[in-house]
Amino acid sequence: MMQRVPSDGLQLAVEDYGTGPAIVYAHGLTGSRHWSRRELAPLADSYRTVIYDQRGHGDSSPVTDPQLYAPHRMAADLSAVLDALNLPQAIVGGESMGCATTLLYALAHPERISALFLVLPAFADEPNPGREAMKTWGRSVAHLGIDRFARKNQESEIQAGCDAESAAAWAGILRCHQTESLATALQTVADWVILPDLSPLARLNIPVQLLAAPNNTLHPLALAERMAAALPNARLHVLASPDETLANPPIVGHVLRRFLQSL
Repeated sequence: MMQRVPSDGLQLAVEDYGTGPAIVYAHGLTGSRHWSRRELAPLADSYRTVIYDQRGHGDSSPVTDPQLYAPHRMAADLSAVLDALNLPQAIVGGESMGCATTLLYALAHPERISALFLVLPAFADEPNPGREAMKTWGRSVAHLGIDRFARKNQESEIQAGCDAESAAAWAGILRCHQTESLATALQTVADWVILPDLSPLARLNIPVQLLAAPNNTLHPLALAERMAAALPNARLHVLASPDETLANPPIVGHVLRRFLQSL
């Protein structure tokens, strides 16, 4: 059942289900908790799973002020979720944009994280190489509206070789968002540089699993490799193809489950 958690004057849509060690997971830019649920399905029988719509996405408060997409403010949303659910510590993970906010939170509050799961890193100490494409998508969302944008995206995914079911599922996720809010998110988050360099990662002694993909402009494998080298207790899993998480969302949960079972 969805509940609302206040943070920074906004309301976050949060789901909390299952029993066992708690996993809190933040989706990526244009994603939602509904996609996170698909990704984490392999963990549902053994873990308490907490998923939420990041600000400006899905059922959380729409955000059209670019300042409210500051990465440190979004990292603080994670603290609000943990506090609201009385979780002094949890396994914490995030994908792409969520990977960035999760990493910032871990650097600020390592004592609240028992293990860290970083999926498809996109933002760190250098500008994202796909930032202009993200901004173009943001302008398209604003111009077309979310329904037409989702339909065109679905058609483009199929033309690029994505199976029809996966393309339709992702189009459904896109339609969860409010047009102006998603347009602002795409044009703002694209420019994130969340760290001056990767040296702060050396302070994180907690177990870390990174998940990356080859030939993915928005989520450079080289960044994941640099992060894995900078973290004292990290391992890196590289997927077989750049779009594997779209075609097979549960692969994310399977990798996380194997990681947690190895600890």
